[in-house]
Amino acid sequence: MRLLLLLVSLGLFTPSTTNTETAVRSALSTIEKAVRLLQNEYKEINLDGMFGFRLLSEEIKGTLERLDAEKDPYLFTLMDILDNALNEALNKTSYSVQKMDPKNYEEFQEFLQGGFWTPPTSWKQTSPGLVYSELADDSSYYIQDYSDQCISALLGNRKENKEPCVVTAPCLKAMTREDLSDYSLSHQLLFFLIGKMKHCRNDLFVKDIDYYEDLYCANMMNGNLNIERNGYPQEKRDLFMENILLCGLSGFSDFYKPEWLNQIISWQDPVTGCYGEIGNNVSSANTDNENHAAKRVKRGDRSFLGTCHSHMIGMAVGALGGFLYSSTFM
Repeated sequence: MRLLLLLVSLGLFTPSTTNTETAVRSALSTIEKAVRLLQNEYKEINLDGMFGFRLLSEEIKGTLERLDAEKDPYLFTLMDILDNALNEALNKTSYSVQKMDPKNYEEFQEFLQGGFWTPPTSWKQTSPGLVYSELADDSSYYIQDYSDQCISALLGNRKENKEPCVVTAPCLKAMTREDLSDYSLSHQLLFFLIGKMKHCRNDLFVKDIDYYEDLYCANMMNGNLNIERNGYPQEKRDLFMENILLCGLSGFSDFYKPEWLNQIISWQDPVTGCYGEIGNNVSSANTDNENHAAKRVKRGDRSFLGTCHSHMIGMAVGALGGFLYSSTFM
């Protein structure tokens, strides 16, 4: 599948005429390469990677709904072809992930299905005044094992209780801590995003969901700005894109900075469509970080084709889909 080449050959890909088209098309070629990778390597994509592609699918659908097919027929045609190709590949990926990781697939399959995630329809900005003045000594400790249990309870998949929106006291304490960073922080936000998608009552939490979205995304923005100031170190890029994906889904438009879009596009292997430690960015100094990254994801950040990382690809496409979708509001 070479969508851009196909549309050029059909005379359907013309120069951009609006800012929206320029923003959308700057991401489309990158997304198309990633979808082509999914078509060819779907058996290598794990649950986390599939989550990113599923979110991309919902963002593409949202973009199509906001595009005027008569006003932008060429762009609409491209998006429609991409949507169909992605959904066909996702069907194969779903079957593969179910075989690869049946326990986790059964537990989390609801948010891997179409229709679970709803992109935002209104936008807000992060507030620097909400950035933590101090972090706990264990601020970057990784809570995925624990957050998975809490998310499972929200989804209604606990063995002892199949009711959705269950929030235990230990989960409430962990998910509402106001002194964490890095992946612990992003998984706190994921917990509340899933609560919002499940329409869980605000009174289940210490404060309402909007409060935690505002708080956590202010600190995730601060984290991304620090990553930017440090020159986007290789070992921080996965986290950088995860923050954009989740806070964009929460409706924070200031995560969709043009310069950040250009960075994400530049990190893709232009031949394979991979995201990972590639090219001149790899060095022996990254060995410890690579080992840490492998421990970071309970389900395992599957590597394939030498340099591709399933989790990183998922975060990249989910973030890119957010750039694409948000551009239709500009």
